[in-house]
Amino acid sequence: MKLRVLILGAVLSVGLAPAFGPIPASGRPGHEHGCEPEAGQDGVVRLEKLLLGDSFLEAGRVAAELSTRPDADAATLSVCGLAFLKSGRITEAEVLFAKALELSPDNAEAHLGLGRVARIRNDTNAAIRHLRRAVRSKAFYGEAFRQLWRAAWDRGQLAELREVRTLAAERYVRESKILPSWITNGIAQIEGLSGDRIFRMEGPSERFEVPLAETDPRRRIRMIAIGLNDRGDYLFHLDSALAEFMTISPVMAEELGLVPVGSATSTGVGTATIATRFAMLDEVRLGPLTFRDVPVMVSDVRTLRGLKEGLVGTAFLKRFNVTIDVEAKAMVFYPLERPDLLAARIDRAAVAADIPLYLFDQTVVEASPAGAPFALYMLDSAAATNLVDTSFFAEHIKPKLDPARIVRRGIRGAGGDQFVNQVEGLKITLGTHVFEGQTLNEFPMGALNAIGGRYLAGLLGNPLLWPYRVHMDFHNCRLILERRKAG
Repeated sequence: MKLRVLILGAVLSVGLAPAFGPIPASGRPGHEHGCEPEAGQDGVVRLEKLLLGDSFLEAGRVAAELSTRPDADAATLSVCGLAFLKSGRITEAEVLFAKALELSPDNAEAHLGLGRVARIRNDTNAAIRHLRRAVRSKAFYGEAFRQLWRAAWDRGQLAELREVRTLAAERYVRESKILPSWITNGIAQIEGLSGDRIFRMEGPSERFEVPLAETDPRRRIRMIAIGLNDRGDYLFHLDSALAEFMTISPVMAEELGLVPVGSATSTGVGTATIATRFAMLDEVRLGPLTFRDVPVMVSDVRTLRGLKEGLVGTAFLKRFNVTIDVEAKAMVFYPLERPDLLAARIDRAAVAADIPLYLFDQTVVEASPAGAPFALYMLDSAAATNLVDTSFFAEHIKPKLDPARIVRRGIRGAGGDQFVNQVEGLKITLGTHVFEGQTLNEFPMGALNAIGGRYLAGLLGNPLLWPYRVHMDFHNCRLILERRKAG
């Protein structure tokens, strides 16, 4: 049985954000998986139960009916907005949040939704403003604190992080809940730092270029060299599906002499759980650029075991606008606030696709595989194939296929090997552009979607990306695929 190398940090990144990981049931009031509301319950209560039970698509269907009622108040509109947002209907959700705030400017759930939308659009400052008002939510305070912590972590101000920790501790005590590990692990990482912020960036204010390395052409993996703690350069996989800034292998951590300050267990593709520790790097150097005081995860990712390699994820990439050109073997970094520098180097006549790039922690795009309805998919630059959620596959794709085309194959991810149903030779549409000859793997996304707190219909890998010059404009949140010139 052939094994296809699928994901390095990709689905690991969804299941592996343990410093800010899944909100445990103890932090989610009313969390009851599969619990149906009792007859006669208010629609808002029903929606809250569905959302807290991670039933995002069902919540979206209920919200579609509730949100159109003429008597819908701010509470109804805001929770309907959360249901739309978590089921992938971002624009409709934003409209409902705005309407809710017109009726009730202090509505915590509307601020939670707008805080998440701001994070999706890489606007950390706006996200924090909204999320500070969202933590008063009765039903969703756990999610609000998680989103606030992640946004504050991105901004990196130590005083702010400690303040958020204090606010969360007070609220969790009032609710008789234990403070989540994504806060305690994070606080342990920044303990004793002498500076005023993490991820301090020093370096050029213009574009710079670094070479791409390729270790195995069959896996389509692309890597960049990054210097750590003045101990030399190490190779890092480009993993846009990793939510975090950086993950390193245990071998690398041992060579660097890193001291772990916390731990967690993570979930990803494969049948084994993944042990993760947390540490701090003094220096991360990329070409002429340097980051100081960088939190890092040390993880037993199966595909990194025994290697001095690591992963850089979306929290790293989204601090720039980037171009990845595997044919030219180069990656170009542009200042985030200067999207014009990136735009000036794109041949618009050669653009095959120019679509929204959402940041649900990982990079996410809207796509249609095999003629199925458009839905949200994680975009994974480290994955050599594509995943489609089991229920989505059963409803929208499988009925159209000759059963003989569906074969049992093995894939390998962060948690090791796993067998799935696979179909080859299908079309995937992004925007108006169609990618031919793609492989889809049926994969249960439920656990991974619960961690991310939203519904994604699957994952799309680098077979869609590397035939093009890939531009990720994280300022305007656009993915632009540019055809290369012939010859």
